Amino acid sequence: MKYASLSALTLAVILTGCASDPGPRMALEKTVEVDGTVLKFNGSYHDKKNILILTVNGDPIMQGRFPPYTPTQNLNANYRDFAVRSHCYFGSVLGNQGGAFGAIASVVQSSKSSTADKCELYVNEKLVDNLYF
Repeated sequence: MKYASLSALTLAVILTGCASDPGPRMALEKTVEVDGTVLKFNGSYHDKKNILILTVNGDPIMQGRFPPYTPTQNLNANYRDFAVRSHCYFGSVLGNQGGAFGAIASVVQSSKSSTADKCELYVNEKLVDNLYF
């Protein structure tokens, strides 16, 4: 009886762990000051849903998805009186394709030292910082 209960409990824990969604990857918040205004940049990327969301001061102002086999995403928005844009490169998008393509993409990225998942942040066309995921 004890073994049956223990086996059932173990199976339930394993299935719950396999079915759970790890959720989005979060960037480390970056704070910059532009023309006397403090801007706090943050972001999240959800691998399974392929959704990239970038925020300024907690407001989600930019959102996008990576097209198949495309590791770059360019987003634009206006926040208050600022023109905000980002150029994002997510090497993991290609590496996660799997198969021969994923393996070749990983080798090419490693040779170019471009495997990081990051977004360059621009305010009024000036590079202010990078978000790393």
